[in-house]
Order: sequence, then structure tokens, then C-alpha cells
Amino acid sequence: MRLTINDILDVAIKSEESSCKFYKDMACKAKNPDTVKILEKLARDEQDHLDYLLWLKSGEPINEEVYFDGFEEAGALNPDMTPKEVLTVAMQREGAAAKMYRRMADIFKAQPDKHFVFERMARDEDHHGDAIAKIMEQF
Repeated sequence: MRLTINDILDVAIKSEESSCKFYKDMACKAKNPDTVKILEKLARDEQDHLDYLLWLKSGEPINEEVYFDGFEEAGALNPDMTPKEVLTVAMQREGAAAKMYRRMADIFKAQPDKHFVFERMARDEDHHGDAIAKIMEQF
């Protein structure tokens, strides 16, 4: 399958939408106030990524056929989870996102401007993972 930059952006947009919704939904269900705060922060981070990708995409429609399934490996959240359990799932999701963006960057090695965008997104996900690891030290 040959993908265009728009196909790649569609995958990234869908994954950021999924992650943002995932964290927001769980923040509404979580019972531990610290867990709620963590989930709300993670949702804001994912929304920032989504906004950036939508800006790159310039409002073109999303291609429903392109999908990245790496996030299922991270596991699910439930309302009774402790902050540490939530953070563990969040770290795994950030790692999956970084991996996805690196794959996208590899596709565009010959096009430095596009390669840069996806490498930057991968680095952002790595930084989020590092930040989550530091928060985990509190629990």
C-alpha cells in the first residue's frame, strides 16, 4: 500500500483523537482525585497534539481506511484504578504513539520537512513518557 502525507496525517489524527477521548472519558469515571487530575492533564496533552496535526492537515477529510492499532497493546483503564496504574497505561500509550510517529518519519526520510514533523511528534511523545515516569515516582 502506498500512503500519501494526508493518509499518514489521518492515522496520526485518529490516534490523537482516540487518546484524547480515552483520557477524557476515564477522567469522568475515575474515583481517585489524583487520578482525575492526571487523566485531565494527559487529555490536554493529546488535544495539543491533535490541534497541531489538524493545523498541518488544513481541514481535509479523514480517510477512514488508514488505522494504527498499537494502542490496544497498552491496555485499558477502569474507574477504580490507582494513579500508578493509570500512569502505567499512559506510559505504554505514549510509547506506542512515539513508535507510530517514528514509523511515519521513516516513510518520509527522503522528504526532510515531512520527516521533521513526525520526528518532532515522536520526541514529544517520548517527553510525555518521561514526564509520566517522574509523576509515577510520587506514587
